[in-house]
Amino acid sequence: MSRPRERPASSQLGDACTISVTCVADGRSHAVPDGELAMAATQRGGYYSAVCGHLVTPAPMVAPDGELCRACAERDAAHRRRRSARGYRF
Repeated sequence: MSRPRERPASSQLGDACTISVTCVADGRSHAVPDGELAMAATQRGGYYSAVCGHLVTPAPMVAPDGELCRACAERDAAHRRRRSARGYRF
């Protein structure tokens, strides 16, 4: 399940790029900073910390996006725009 972590405010994300990753534990699509993906490859064995603080256990990358994590969307406007562009509803 999710471990509570300090959540960055939207202003703290700045221009950081995020990737939509669906979590198998909650079925939601979370915004994960690209730096977190690179760092996690060597440190956490495949678990990623989303901008909302959720510890994501990723679904296969070929699986369709899960339902939007609203907490991630509040903190990362790009996450919401990407999902809108793909035709997903919120």
